[in-house]
Amino acid sequence: MDSMALLPADLLVAARLAVHPDASTSVRQLGDELGMSKSAVAYSLQRLVALDLVKDGENGRRINRLALRDCLEHGARWIAPAKIGDFELGLPTAHAAPVLSDKLTGDADPMVMPLAHGPVRGRAVSPLHPLAPRAASLDPKLYALLALIDTFRIGRARDRQAAAAKLRELL
Repeated sequence: MDSMALLPADLLVAARLAVHPDASTSVRQLGDELGMSKSAVAYSLQRLVALDLVKDGENGRRINRLALRDCLEHGARWIAPAKIGDFELGLPTAHAAPVLSDKLTGDADPMVMPLAHGPVRGRAVSPLHPLAPRAASLDPKLYALLALIDTFRIGRARDRQAAAAKLRELL
């Protein structure tokens, strides 16, 4: 591998592994759950292992929780910069998501991960990865973590602090 820089797809794969640490997951299963090709998942895993965010052992893959937490808190907004767009249907994200909505109050307009036929109309946040909203809609644990990641990508300092505290609970 030439480049060891993390890509947004790597954060999506790492997030999926982090929220289901006990599941022994094949590359094919990860690909099916995330909607990614097997080769994209395999390359993501190679980068995550090379950067010590994932350990590959005889007992399966294990997330380096401290390193991933640091990466998400301090690097997500540079690895996957977010743009806030027009109003669309989607899943509530960042401060509007259920994982943080009791701790933070945002603007009158919620932020959403764009998803056709989503439950809420709000300001669209460009997704971490194009496949993230679909994967989040199918997995509540992954949805909570992706909403926290969006908070790190678009939130103000107070929002990011609340997200970091919640991230410590989850990871």
